[in-house]
Amino acid sequence: MLDTIDKLFFKYIKKRDLLITESSELHKDKIIQYDLKLSMYIKKRARITDGGYNFILEEMWDWHPFFSLNKRLLPKITRNLQDNNGKH
Repeated sequence: MLDTIDKLFFKYIKKRDLLITESSELHKDKIIQYDLKLSMYIKKRARITDGGYNFILEEMWDWHPFFSLNKRLLPKITRNLQDNNGKH
């Protein structure tokens, strides 16, 4: 299950990055759709590992949505990062 989640995460991160480099505003809806999928994969991976967010991939820790999303849709690690960046 972890391998499938990881493969899907990297598949959609590549697709999203291609759209961002082409023209981010033109593909805004698709980029948001991919970001929502990426968020879901991070949450799923954390949920099925014994250590939760302690055992997600480094790329998942580094990920953040390109356009702003509702905080409830983001993984806990991304929400906390946004909260900390907003306070500084």
